[in-house]
Amino acid sequence: MHCPKMSDLPPAPPDKTGWPWTEEGEHANDVVQIGDSQPMVSIVTPSYNQAQFIEETIRSVLLQGYRDLEYIVIDGSSTDGTVDILHRYEPWLAHWVSEPDKGQSHAINKGLKRATGSILGWVNSDDVLLPGTVARAVKVFQQEA
Repeated sequence: MHCPKMSDLPPAPPDKTGWPWTEEGEHANDVVQIGDSQPMVSIVTPSYNQAQFIEETIRSVLLQGYRDLEYIVIDGSSTDGTVDILHRYEPWLAHWVSEPDKGQSHAINKGLKRATGSILGWVNSDDVLLPGTVARAVKVFQQEA
């Protein structure tokens, strides 16, 4: 996956500042290199009518600065503008869909079935990843392997 910089993404709304709106994360300026090879990391976000929050979640994942990141969003047919946000970020998403599902667990499982990474995780649509979270998680996995 292309590792976007803040300038690649849609501009932040005028009332939003700080991470991940107007501040690059500690790892966002350069692609994080961890050893000779980097495992693919797949992150899934389940969502339903979370337009108020999901853009911040998406930006916090995309701006991790980790090159081998696959980001999947599974939306349960939102009617609140979530789909418009997903369209704006589509170039940086490995996959997204908006269709009826059986709730959060079902959405997470649908996303994990599509995932190709050797490290899997999810972040809810009203949560954010702190800068460098993915790189730190990969380092822990590599140390424990």
